[in-house]
Amino acid sequence: MKQDKKKQTLLQNPKNQSKGPKQQVTQKLPDDMESEIRDCFNFYDPSRTGFINRQNMRSILGNFGFINKTVKDIEEEIRDVVEETRDSFSLKDVIQLISKKWFENKGRDEEIDEIYELFVRKDRKVGLPEIKNVFAQYLDIQISDADILEFIQDASKDKDGLTKEDIAAKMGYI
Repeated sequence: MKQDKKKQTLLQNPKNQSKGPKQQVTQKLPDDMESEIRDCFNFYDPSRTGFINRQNMRSILGNFGFINKTVKDIEEEIRDVVEETRDSFSLKDVIQLISKKWFENKGRDEEIDEIYELFVRKDRKVGLPEIKNVFAQYLDIQISDADILEFIQDASKDKDGLTKEDIAAKMGYI
């Protein structure tokens, strides 16, 4: 009886499953992110063989949310997704690995938090001054106040400034 209950719990909540068959991530990354991954993969595969080596795989992963991870941690992540031990990886392998991090390991939530913290200052809402400050500090783009205000009006639920949820929704994360 206990075995059946445990099996039922694992089926209902597969994230709690630590051992056993490897799971495929079924959610799809945002199109622009997949495009960036593809571009990065093609950079490391200039002869278009369809495969990259282990070192290049780790380099790509470092650009897509595997920051502050040791080589050992990254190798463990690779083993969790790739079925067999090998030294070359396809674009599909790379996307699968990044998808796992993005959806199962809170990578998407971490990115939303980082973006929000980049903009937010005082009242935990992002408005015209905060957006102008980030653009001035990090980007060499001239944008009018009217365009920024239009963006805020379009993205903000309460039209009073952007919350973290507004930013996540505008970026297509939720």
